[in-house]
Amino acid sequence: MKKWYTFGLFLLCSALCQQISSQSQLTDTPNASQQAFVGQTIGLTDVKVVYHRPAANDRKIWGELIPYGGVWRAGANDNTVFKTSGALSFDGQKLPAGVYGLHIIPEEKSATIIFSNNSTAWGSFSYNEAEDALRVNGKIEASPAFYEHLTVEFDQIKSDGARCSFRWADKMVSFEFKANVHEAVLASLRQELQNKAGFTWQGWNEAANYCLNNQVNLEEGFQWATRSVFMNPNPQNMVTKARLAGLVKGEGKADKGLEISLASLENDLSSNACTWKEYNAAALFANNNKQSDRALQWADKAVSMSANMTTMMTKAQVLESKGDTKKAEAVKKEAIVQGSNAELNNYGYTLLFNGKADEAIAIFKANTEKHPEDPNVWDSLGEGYYNMGKKEEAIKALKKSLSLNPPDNVKANSMRLLQLMGVEYQPNRS
Repeated sequence: MKKWYTFGLFLLCSALCQQISSQSQLTDTPNASQQAFVGQTIGLTDVKVVYHRPAANDRKIWGELIPYGGVWRAGANDNTVFKTSGALSFDGQKLPAGVYGLHIIPEEKSATIIFSNNSTAWGSFSYNEAEDALRVNGKIEASPAFYEHLTVEFDQIKSDGARCSFRWADKMVSFEFKANVHEAVLASLRQELQNKAGFTWQGWNEAANYCLNNQVNLEEGFQWATRSVFMNPNPQNMVTKARLAGLVKGEGKADKGLEISLASLENDLSSNACTWKEYNAAALFANNNKQSDRALQWADKAVSMSANMTTMMTKAQVLESKGDTKKAEAVKKEAIVQGSNAELNNYGYTLLFNGKADEAIAIFKANTEKHPEDPNVWDSLGEGYYNMGKKEEAIKALKKSLSLNPPDNVKANSMRLLQLMGVEYQPNRS
């Protein structure tokens, strides 16, 4: 009797030990299937998957280790966890921001993805359909390579969505999702405008520009632009407000919208203590929209307030648009005379980067004549010639720059351009 009792106790203990070892690891030692994290930000929404990575170990995974039609924990050990900081959509179905347990029901040609409100269960052993937050359709297909360890990846990244795939052995299960980027950004902007950003004109203007550039939330965007102009009227926010005014009040008609935009600028220019900068920006806006008469009126006002290179070049641009090339050239020459070293240099690079190399060279040469002892102007001229493929002229200008003891950044650029042309420069042999 004693022997049978001892043997029965042994069997009971063995069964209990097997049950405990199959359910969880109770002590703090490394897991065979190690934990991993993968995440992706879509717009302002952070999406993250936390899972454990089992190995294939020469086993047949799909259809055997993971039976088709059964609920799989999408990993090993603890629940695979899916976290999102914002709402997501799956073919029109919505998943609110939150933390979810992720389970998969794989079939031979499709899969069901389950987001459970229970994210702390032990795998799928205690999975309860009543706790589902959402079920969505997924795909099962051949993986692009063999994956010894389960690997979760985000790919096919777009501005408003991505694909999440579980790749193991020779197959992968995947699903796509989208985030309502504009909704998240606008909610964030409204919150930020109640804090530090709301105490500056820049904050309101940046929020308004988001609406303008993405053609969303235009009514509120116009209100934000108006607030920015009220706080500090300047070229940036006045043009932002004008453009939004045309979109909001133009009733979808381009001509009417443009007239409203111009009227908005006119009103802001006349009702605020504006400088030449605001009138110059208004002139450029009008000219870019082929309103050259209004543009010339504002350009003349800007020049009368400050006859600098910027205002005069704007006026020359407007005159060219009107076909008055002779007068435009005369104004350009006068602008170059008025231009400071920095103004000429910056304008030259603007022309160069816009493909107007000949005009850029003319500006750079004018600057070397006005400031012959400045190594930077010779470096700019050399770079202009280099971009035009005029090697001899470029080498001459760059060597001139190096002979004038340039600062380190200018010296580095001149040396770099010479090296690109295969020229070795010795400082004592200019």
